[in-house]
Amino acid sequence: MQLPARLSLLPLLLHLGTLATAQDLPTIYVADRSDQVVWTCTDLDLDGTYNGPTETTVFYDGNTGAVPLSDNRAIWHSDDGAVWVGDQDEEIIVRLFDANDDGDAQDVGEATVWFDGRSGGNAGGVIMTSVTGLWRDPDGVFFVSSNNTTSGGVDAILRLEDLNQDGDANDAGEAVDFYLPFLGGAVGQSIPTSVVRGADGAIYYAENGITSNPPRGAYRLEDLDGSGTIDQANEVTPYFIAPPQAGNAFHWEITIDANGTIYLGDNGNEIIWRLVDADMSGAIDPATEATQYWTAGGSSTIWDIDIAPDGTLYVAEDQTPDRLLRFVDVNSDGTIDPVTEVFELYNETISPNPFGSAYGLALVDTDPGLGTNYCDANANSTGARASITASGSTTVADNDFTLECSSMPNFSFSFFLTSRVQSFVVNPGGSAGNLCLG
Repeated sequence: MQLPARLSLLPLLLHLGTLATAQDLPTIYVADRSDQVVWTCTDLDLDGTYNGPTETTVFYDGNTGAVPLSDNRAIWHSDDGAVWVGDQDEEIIVRLFDANDDGDAQDVGEATVWFDGRSGGNAGGVIMTSVTGLWRDPDGVFFVSSNNTTSGGVDAILRLEDLNQDGDANDAGEAVDFYLPFLGGAVGQSIPTSVVRGADGAIYYAENGITSNPPRGAYRLEDLDGSGTIDQANEVTPYFIAPPQAGNAFHWEITIDANGTIYLGDNGNEIIWRLVDADMSGAIDPATEATQYWTAGGSSTIWDIDIAPDGTLYVAEDQTPDRLLRFVDVNSDGTIDPVTEVFELYNETISPNPFGSAYGLALVDTDPGLGTNYCDANANSTGARASITASGSTTVADNDFTLECSSMPNFSFSFFLTSRVQSFVVNPGGSAGNLCLG
């Protein structure tokens, strides 16, 4: 019989979840706000950590580089290999690009000011008092959370775009105050700390205002009238307000996966919330759609969260010691056990290169799919080699996983095999193919 073009196999998620813990670690860029350094972290010896003597290297030093850094917190890595850094004190966004491929961005022309948010820094007069969060769309549009708590300045979410392709967003029309909180009043009443864009086109941001108006939580922004800004009251809606906790909520980081699941950090209570808008209402029901995905077993101050294509979370912990951690829902129960499902990737007491203060991290996305290819197929009777791809989520509760086969001969019986061990056996059982499983 002919294999269906698409076949959903939920049980295989259990296998993928296990395999995901053993895959190679991605390269990570870390914003070190104390040392004014951007670090590159690479697991060269494949031991599952970045603690080796040459596994953390300086990608950019803001003390000696062409563009000074004073308090670099926000960081982003784009598909073209550039690293973007937002500096709170300098009020700039810097583009770093290793043009000569020598492992750093210290050479002439490799560090440039992409956006200048200081007074008089850009033609539009847009002020970026303190950048704490960056989000870049595939088309190059940036959304930036800018806040200055209680010391003056402007609290806003900015939209930045290099329209004339001259290498910056400082020209007329390229910088816009996308959202100036309506409830403003005194500076600090609304503090947008981090921002993401959903597949629905809406902007979601973490609110950490110092008053209860607006309440702290996650908010959704949608430009309903197509004006290019959020300028109507109905364009701002609360997305998630957490139930009262033992401590004061302190939302600093928000991130989103390819399925639209949002993760919201709460440093005040050492929680990461997992938010799934199952009924597509545009808001999260705290009772049915919010989960305390991770609750620290002890003291932990997490300042940044990034998510890999396989659904695992990577976090920067500015603590004593500074650490990089990986959260893997190994048993697919929808939560992270702080003992068995948290993996330490970097510890400044072990590494010969201690961080000053790990405030931001950005993953290099080298594999947008699920799983890893390690075995090639032989050509079949179609003249091509069959292939299999996986898409969806590695979380069982999502019930969203699909395997797709292509270049298969018609009218041939086919079935899937799974294993937790990779291997390579030529012509097993007298067949013409290769068995990639042990």
